Amino acid sequence: MFSQSTDVRPFDQASGWQDPCLTRHYISFARFTVFALLFLTAVGGWIFLALLEYRPYGIQLASMLIYTAAVALYTFSRNRNGAQPFLLSCPVVRRQLPRLIRRHLGFLAVLFIAQTIALNFRPDLPAYWVTPSGRDASPFALVLGVLCLCLAIVQTLTNRSLLERAHNSSPS
Repeated sequence: MFSQSTDVRPFDQASGWQDPCLTRHYISFARFTVFALLFLTAVGGWIFLALLEYRPYGIQLASMLIYTAAVALYTFSRNRNGAQPFLLSCPVVRRQLPRLIRRHLGFLAVLFIAQTIALNFRPDLPAYWVTPSGRDASPFALVLGVLCLCLAIVQTLTNRSLLERAHNSSPS
């Protein structure tokens, strides 16, 4: 189950060089562990969200935890349509990590500020905007969730684009 299957695309016949970034390790124990921890962090973050909901900045902090795990998971995974996975062992990816971290901190700041502003407006909104109906979430919670989701999608797509450009421009 944990055997490595490789599909090596670039291979220099003269030197036998293989690009470690494009070697497709379908599953390895280390990669499986990292992705399992990210997945569990994203899911476990919902527990923190429920526990910290009424604490000052609790919603923001819990959602930053969930957001970070989700963005990391989708940035480095294969995703759908055969998209390239970005391996942390790849030298090109390692060179881009400081830039990705700085960008992530910027996105976290935007997320924190947007949520803080929205939560400060919540008491002034009409009751039907903040009151859930039955099992459905309130319109306020849905709009705030969609905002966070859109921010995560933008960051994930731009992260993947950055990594693809870095890999394509690196010397072979």
